[in-house]
Amino acid sequence: MTRPLLLTILFLSQIVTQDVKVATWSAGIPDTDDYKSLAFWIKDGKRAYIRYDRGTSANDIELNWLGPDSVAGQRGFKAGFPAPDNRILFIAPAGDSVLLVISHNHSEKFHWENENGQDGEAGSCNICAQNTGQAVAWLHQYFWK
Repeated sequence: MTRPLLLTILFLSQIVTQDVKVATWSAGIPDTDDYKSLAFWIKDGKRAYIRYDRGTSANDIELNWLGPDSVAGQRGFKAGFPAPDNRILFIAPAGDSVLLVISHNHSEKFHWENENGQDGEAGSCNICAQNTGQAVAWLHQYFWK
């Protein structure tokens, strides 16, 4: 009787967990109406989705990845809002630690958002990019190709 139970426990403990990563970039001050963030999610080694959040609302929007593109010689990719909004964002690297986001001839700089806490402080994020370099590398690997 205990053998089947032990085998079941062993089997369940061997189930491979999903490989999930996220790199978040933001502009503005959190918890204010001017705050905006883009979270780039990767699952099982593949681009999963892009979540856009604005202001103090807890409701984020899933953007559609529209593929690589270039604007004025700058390489990046486009992401679109779902209907009925239909806005399109052009997202490109701007240096080693900044994303340039262009919408309707308006550009804004987004900076990597450290969601890992400070020096072992509670709230660290195991799936989040650990530094700007890692966040940029994930965007190059999964979104800019």
